[in-house]
Amino acid sequence: MLEYDVVVVGGGPAGCMAAKYAAKEGASTLILEEDAEIGEPVQCAGLISKRAIEESEIKNNSSFINCELRGAIIHSHSYELKIESPSPDKRAFAIKRDIFDKELAEAALNEGADIILKSKVKSVKRKREGSKLTLMAATTGADVKGEKEIKAKVVIGADGARSVVAKTAGLNVAKNFLNCVQIEGGYEIEEAFAEIFVGKTTAPGFFAWVIPIDEDTARIGLCIDKRFSPHPNPLLFLKTNLSGHPIIAKKYKGKQSNFTAGTIPIPGGACFWHRQRIAKMVNGAGVLLVGDAAAQVKPITGGGVYYGMKCGKIAGETAAKACSEGDMEVLWEYEKGCRKEIGKEIAFGLKVHRLRCALSDNDFNTMCHALSKYEMMQLITNRGDMDYPSYLFRELLKNPGIIKLMGRNILRYLYTKRKNR
Repeated sequence: MLEYDVVVVGGGPAGCMAAKYAAKEGASTLILEEDAEIGEPVQCAGLISKRAIEESEIKNNSSFINCELRGAIIHSHSYELKIESPSPDKRAFAIKRDIFDKELAEAALNEGADIILKSKVKSVKRKREGSKLTLMAATTGADVKGEKEIKAKVVIGADGARSVVAKTAGLNVAKNFLNCVQIEGGYEIEEAFAEIFVGKTTAPGFFAWVIPIDEDTARIGLCIDKRFSPHPNPLLFLKTNLSGHPIIAKKYKGKQSNFTAGTIPIPGGACFWHRQRIAKMVNGAGVLLVGDAAAQVKPITGGGVYYGMKCGKIAGETAAKACSEGDMEVLWEYEKGCRKEIGKEIAFGLKVHRLRCALSDNDFNTMCHALSKYEMMQLITNRGDMDYPSYLFRELLKNPGIIKLMGRNILRYLYTKRKNR
């Protein structure tokens, strides 16, 4: 039987960063990854900020960067809003997520962590004897097959939106999920700008995107919130966009490849996220959730890589400290640290998401028109931050045009609020 101080379930960015920092602080650490390779299959649009690249601590970022983007173009049905990054520090990057994840895993290994691939955790339990948790994992590797028992003082669940660790520990944070699909395909790219498409007929409850990855290829995808969609399957909307959207269909050149699908967790509400447990103590042992398992994503954009890595560091350091001091009460520091770092952003982002779900296509047109005014464009350009968007959105919501739009939609907004609970 294997025994470790810390076992991290899931080898994505959040899990690898947690393992790296747990090992760095002296804890014996293991990563369990259910897939045959770290980083595969890819289930991400692969768009991150310069700040996220710096947070990754990867020295050779040229190994995973596809394309540096100069800004974004937001399309409603009748308006187009072009936002250019004022400086390289605010630019976003299309990345190769599989290579990015492998680099993070390599960094965890270099700090002393171990990794076992093809190992799917079935349960996390505390047996009567001892103070460690027992993970039951089904392994399918060539050297080891069958069920394996692994003991740990602290288990860190970094196993995605539908986390087994969260479920078995009774720590279910995500109450709702966005359903996402994406392809790579030939696309007419005029400039290195991401394109965002809003509208209930395009991507109900969220948005569609086109992200250039080279001179004539892009990632084309979308997410939907199925609670506000006439169809629960996002693939139907993607096919419609590829064949009939006035912009996407015109620029799409076929050569479809690399189809991916996934889910993004959305907490039940702003207050819900603040009081939801993402740490648990069990008679001398502990469980932490990080990344998608803890719904540590930006509700406005769905991105979770930066938040996951940032909270992963806190999780790893806190878990190692709890093990070295023999005091699982230390794990509460993790919840406090995460809420301090990203709590306000997620809480405010949930309000923006509810507003988005209430808007009609005409409302999106009105909003884009209001934001296209010179002073608003200056505010967006200078204050925009893809990792911490709450300040900008708070300012935008003061605009008279947006206030008027909110007034017209207050009943729908309140209904959407109840539906999000």
